[in-house]
Amino acid sequence: MKKNLLLLPTFAMTLFCACTENVNQQESTWPQPCMEGNSGNWVYNTQISDEFEAPFDTAKWYDHNPTWLGRQPSLFRKENVRVENGQLILTGKRENVADAPEGYHTFTTAAVQSKKKVLYGFFEIKCKPMNSALSSAFWLYTQDSIKQEEIDIFEICGRNDAAPSYEKIYFATSHYILKKQNLQISDHVEHLTEGRWADQWITAGLKWTRDELVWYVNGKEIRHRKNDFWHSPETINFDSEAFPSWWGLPSDQDNGGEFQIEYFRYWTEKDQPSLQTVYINDMKE
Repeated sequence: MKKNLLLLPTFAMTLFCACTENVNQQESTWPQPCMEGNSGNWVYNTQISDEFEAPFDTAKWYDHNPTWLGRQPSLFRKENVRVENGQLILTGKRENVADAPEGYHTFTTAAVQSKKKVLYGFFEIKCKPMNSALSSAFWLYTQDSIKQEEIDIFEICGRNDAAPSYEKIYFATSHYILKKQNLQISDHVEHLTEGRWADQWITAGLKWTRDELVWYVNGKEIRHRKNDFWHSPETINFDSEAFPSWWGLPSDQDNGGEFQIEYFRYWTEKDQPSLQTVYINDMKE
């Protein structure tokens, strides 16, 4: 499924149809971020962005999380990651894997992580969340022996047979952890929709600058906070996890599903050409 990047001019940008893409009239062949009030002050980065045409691009992505097996009891499996029909598809399943590590059972899920780290910019995907209590998530993070920085652009529980209200919540979260001091700073916004997130395609974005973090859904701002702590290059992640202590494991009738991602797009600010934004992913496998 080819995607056309020759798009509408900036004056035509509206928020209908989940934010139709527009272009900067000076840079007329590439898309601009889906955001209300967009000034066009963005440079599209083809090195990091991906339209997910087959095959899976191993130069840009790991088909797993190099430092984590998954949130127990769900096990990340490379077999649950594929590119098909112009989409990156992460699958969650009810299954047991022979010789799985201790603590992993009942469910397998999927993770994709960038082979580069990125500092600041605008991050955006068009996706359809999984119709399951196995999560759909788009997030940035880095960690070392001293700290962990994490920006969850979204975490979505697409189905919850015990507590259906979860199905309408879009969790936009930020974490900063100092490990030796056992200090964690976490906050989030629960953005509600009238329908279920798993029933719709959405455009999800984050503007991350030295000064602020701004979350967008379908071009509309849903959260804004000062950037107090997030100033290290971070990896780009898409994954699905089980959350037994948060919204609970899938019911007996919930056998998983597919988290479908049509594209990932990344931009830098035009007026900061000297700022280095792309770094190697140096977290160890």
